Amino acid sequence: MMKRVDKLKLVLQRYSDRTPQDELLCRLILGICSESLDSPQRRKLLNRLLRQLQLLPKLSKVVHPYYWEALNKTWEWLDSNLHEFEPRCSPIQDSLTYWINGHLRYRIIDLYAKKNKKNGCLEYLENRRYEIDCLDGLEAEIERIDREKNQALAREIAQYIDRDPDKKLRNCHPRNRPDCNCQSIVQKLFLEESPQKMSAIARQLNINTQTINSFWKRKGFSKVQEIARQIAQKDSEVTADC
Repeated sequence: MMKRVDKLKLVLQRYSDRTPQDELLCRLILGICSESLDSPQRRKLLNRLLRQLQLLPKLSKVVHPYYWEALNKTWEWLDSNLHEFEPRCSPIQDSLTYWINGHLRYRIIDLYAKKNKKNGCLEYLENRRYEIDCLDGLEAEIERIDREKNQALAREIAQYIDRDPDKKLRNCHPRNRPDCNCQSIVQKLFLEESPQKMSAIARQLNINTQTINSFWKRKGFSKVQEIARQIAQKDSEVTADC
């Protein structure tokens, strides 16, 4: 454990911007990771960390029916996985927030897919049959990832969708309507702070609801699935090489 903590300490020192906020987060992270999971001191430090995290301005605050349940599940996940945190940028608070937000968004999507299928009451999108197809596909992907015990991969997929570094999603859109692209639709449906219905997106973009539904069902969601499969395949190839 000490080797892992020492390694984490070096990485945190590298990316800390030396502000009081960053230095406090570093101390709390190292203190938590130095304690055993059942340690009372760990629980005390974790509670302090959670209070600090909820004050961070970039922590996602989503107006979504499953937000608070997803947030609680995210804190539970953080308790077990904090030692896996690897800052990628400075300051630490931004890197940590980005990492947490990725898992939080994945949790919201996961809860939405599972609960709506279980309750048989899919009201989030206008087209019921279309929604079932999309959510079943998304849930199947999440369940496949869960079976492989690779939730990190699910977060990577959600983060890729949010960033779209290769513009694969932004370049997928109805003819002559680049503003109505796949990334924009995914973000508005699932990733924005105030998720929208497809009909609201259509009104906002001044496009026929049937047109955007048809495009999303025929090309948009397939593009998201394709990207998810590519990331999963790449991840499995890297794992096989290790």
